[in-house]
Amino acid sequence: MVIDAGQQRQTCYRLLLMMLWANLVILTIEVTAGWTSQSVCLLAESLHTLIDVFSTGLSLTAVASTQRPLGREIWGHGRGEVGSALILAALLGFFGVSVLMVALGQFESAMQQVSLPFPVEVTVVLMQLMAAMVAIALTLALLVSYQGRYLQSLALKLTTQHVLGDGWLSILVLLGLVGIWRGYSWLDPLLAIALLIFTLHSFWRVLNTQLPTLLRPTAIAPEAIAQVVTTVEGVTRCNRIRSRGMVGRQVWIELYLAVHPEFLGMARTIGERVESALRHHYGPVNAQIWVEQDHTLPVRNYYY
Repeated sequence: MVIDAGQQRQTCYRLLLMMLWANLVILTIEVTAGWTSQSVCLLAESLHTLIDVFSTGLSLTAVASTQRPLGREIWGHGRGEVGSALILAALLGFFGVSVLMVALGQFESAMQQVSLPFPVEVTVVLMQLMAAMVAIALTLALLVSYQGRYLQSLALKLTTQHVLGDGWLSILVLLGLVGIWRGYSWLDPLLAIALLIFTLHSFWRVLNTQLPTLLRPTAIAPEAIAQVVTTVEGVTRCNRIRSRGMVGRQVWIELYLAVHPEFLGMARTIGERVESALRHHYGPVNAQIWVEQDHTLPVRNYYY
């Protein structure tokens, strides 16, 4: 069964949007449950869910962009994504330090066997609710991961890898709630401290895999691209060269070609040859090539 690119992008967008809404619902429940039960481990777990929301948002941005078909060019982000990363870092820093201070106070009180400043109240209903959320989140991630392999979408792959990679932490929190319910109150601050440490690792992993080029640097020097392009027969020069991405993974290139008047009727063929030459030198490439005749004749533009 063959699915066209437009339908693939639309399917990926719907799946990511479904994951985004699910993560937002889970985030709201975790924050509310953590606040009402005074559980710092649930509040720390909500920071992980916040990172999941950010990861899904990045993938949605990649899929929604016309220059990033199916999320394969997720490495070329702009100022919006950079600003979001900085805001998320500030939120994680502020709330992470706040939760850490409370957790340290709770843990010290538990070790001294005195009453906790914020007594934790874990109920059977709360454990059942958390178990349902963990089951829904992991099942949804597995479903989207399967669809990602079928659709060959890197955006879906990276998002589900992140969610599934932290799935064991959610199971650990669930087991910790059972222990707290049975009277081991020291588990709550201990789990919170451990979760905060893993939060830093999780955030760094998202930045490293989904946002490595925060400032959108040039992937390939324009001079190097021009040297490759001008070896194609009929091309007299090229200019206005832009490139983004990571060489060896995926690079997006836009350039304008000037061709000899005798080759003007072969604009599409020349564009295909140029893209083939770029792909031969730099690996996976998605090129937008604008072809125009040299200035000796009235200019007619073609888009390849």
